[in-house]
Amino acid sequence: MWKVQLFVFVEIVLLSMALVTMLAADFSRVVIILVLFLLLLYYYFGKQKGNFLLVASMIMLFFIIMLNPYVIAALLFALVYGMIVAYPYIYKENQETHLVYEEDVEIQSEKNRWLGDLQHFSKDSCQFHDINLLRIVGKDTIHLEDVILVNHDNVIVIRKGFGDTKIIVPLDVEIQLQINTLYGELNFLHHPSRKLRNETISLTTPDYKRANKTVKIVLVSFLGNVEVVRK
Repeated sequence: MWKVQLFVFVEIVLLSMALVTMLAADFSRVVIILVLFLLLLYYYFGKQKGNFLLVASMIMLFFIIMLNPYVIAALLFALVYGMIVAYPYIYKENQETHLVYEEDVEIQSEKNRWLGDLQHFSKDSCQFHDINLLRIVGKDTIHLEDVILVNHDNVIVIRKGFGDTKIIVPLDVEIQLQINTLYGELNFLHHPSRKLRNETISLTTPDYKRANKTVKIVLVSFLGNVEVVRK
């Protein structure tokens, strides 16, 4: 356990020194302020025209971070620590594992769109499939009112940094909602609005366990409002 504590302590010290040196440099400080300003501008106004400037400034900030000597030291220390921890398992005798599938495995692949506003299930009525989103910035609207939902195995998982999320659920579908966010506001069905401040909450409609059709929504975000409505 002490090895993990030592690793965490050294990483915190190195990354703290990296942050101090970046804030001390005028150019780095300007880039950080520019990125934060563009993120707030995008969050409040949803402007698409500033996407190029936002992406360019984030790329510039990435290189500033990665070229910082303390960040490089933190990465090298993590690499050495990982090699030391993994060393006993490298020369361990391999054990073969055979997996036999009785049926063909169906593979669905979809690229993540990290930026921009997205509408899910908004074009055509279709069979529901589980949603697993990874987003940086953008507003997501998930339309379930025209989607065929069956049974209790319907899951929506959203992990995002900044942006609002709206989920439209049919009248005959019960809901379980789990939210973990740093700052935002929740509007859940007919309930009063609730401020979210660095907390995790779980809401379940009364007939969730007895209903024929349900959907489970898991949302983890840094900054953004959440709205769940019936239609």
